[in-house]
Amino acid sequence: MFLGMQGITAYAGFNVICAPKKGEYVFVSAAAGAVGQLVGQFAKLSGCYVVGSAGSKEKVDMLKNKCGFDEAFNYKEEQDLDAGLQL
Repeated sequence: MFLGMQGITAYAGFNVICAPKKGEYVFVSAAAGAVGQLVGQFAKLSGCYVVGSAGSKEKVDMLKNKCGFDEAFNYKEEQDLDAGLQL
């Protein structure tokens, strides 16, 4: 299976460097990009709770409805980062 540069970046950055554990919370900045989408999906497969940020309502909807993120918010509109991260 060939992952491409984005896939290798997402896989190595998330699984090798971060080494997530089931149940941990993961925040993905620029989550609607090629790498961010993959990181979010790798995190979900690892059993993590995933929150992503993106720059438009359409991208936020895509993250939640197509990519399986638990939560997502528009960083251009969110005034309270704690609220955006659901802390």
